[in-house]
Amino acid sequence: MTTSDHGTSDHGTVVSLPNGSVRVEGHLDLVATADGIRPVRIPVRHWTHFPPAGEVLRAMASSASGVRLRVETEATRLTLRVRCTRIRIGEAVRPGDAFVARVDGVDVAVAAAPDTQTLAISPAGDEAALVSHAGDSRIELAPLPAGRKVVTVFLPQGMTVDLLDIVGDADVTAAAPSGRPVWVHHGSSISHGAEAELPTSVWPVVASELAELDVVNLGFGGHCMLDPFVADAIAAAPADLISLKVGVNIVGARAMDQRTFVPALHGFIDRIRAGHPDTPLVLCSSILWPGSDDTPGPSDVEFFDDGGIRCFTAGDPADIGKGALTLAESRRHIEHVVEVRRAAGENISYLDGLALYGPGDVERHPLPDSLHPDTALYEEIGRRFAQRVFGDEGLYPRAAIGRTA
Repeated sequence: MTTSDHGTSDHGTVVSLPNGSVRVEGHLDLVATADGIRPVRIPVRHWTHFPPAGEVLRAMASSASGVRLRVETEATRLTLRVRCTRIRIGEAVRPGDAFVARVDGVDVAVAAAPDTQTLAISPAGDEAALVSHAGDSRIELAPLPAGRKVVTVFLPQGMTVDLLDIVGDADVTAAAPSGRPVWVHHGSSISHGAEAELPTSVWPVVASELAELDVVNLGFGGHCMLDPFVADAIAAAPADLISLKVGVNIVGARAMDQRTFVPALHGFIDRIRAGHPDTPLVLCSSILWPGSDDTPGPSDVEFFDDGGIRCFTAGDPADIGKGALTLAESRRHIEHVVEVRRAAGENISYLDGLALYGPGDVERHPLPDSLHPDTALYEEIGRRFAQRVFGDEGLYPRAAIGRTA
């Protein structure tokens, strides 16, 4: 098995497998396993900077949200040999979702993602144990359209996937680079999209397909914390446009307050600018958290007898006067950061998260757990983001986006 990185002008990495080759896209690094390759979304060189109790972060960085394979073939059936790892944090089992094959923008085959193994992580994130259920799994994607074509296979966004082999009923070779501009996005679990039924329903994937962009989705469930190593990873990655959707994880973890949030956000952007001094950057605030927008963290979860849950902020509103940060206040701070940097001449714009999901949407699109969207809303958020950012009247119209760094 061999890989080749084609640099900043050709998005993706070509991986040679025993029976074919693929172009892997949407990742920032590849980890070699004993018999395969694992795409990850934070370069391994940064993992030593994770916190000591960093097993959840490691799992989020290793899951495959937005990661896809592109191949050129005449095959009408593709078989992937993979090892899929489902993530269990305490008693909460994260979704496993599916593999989706897409041709010319149309989903042509869907296959359920198997539980080849389970990674059990302690709630504190300080311990992890791997339980194997099978040596590997085979994913059948068929029927595919006849004739020569480029097939894009989206990997399940809620799982870690080791790619071991690919076989078709005709030769399978890595597709050429798409030539599309690269969009790097960083956000929270709502950007990660583990609750979506399909990897093609994750909202950054929806928006990228509508705008014909190659997305690198750095949405990490629970871990959009303005970590310096994430900023450094973005700085080193090829990008024609960068977006950051921040606030909810920081408020939910009570990780920062009104005094520290703005300087930390400036510092995060400064590190990105070391690698992308002029690349367009969209700074987006959080969508509405119904019932919790004006209450500080930390967050908590209520469990109901019918199996439902409610996520909410459980801090004391009296602490706001002492400097505690709320989600509503974070939006004002984020907009302030954009205003300051734009005034200094920076190529940066603000998108209010309430334009993606706000008070007027609650009745039509209630959040199942009071925090995360369902599949229909994820797709609607993707459409709204594409229109407001990449549309003809958007912040950065698609026609004007070109490789700048």
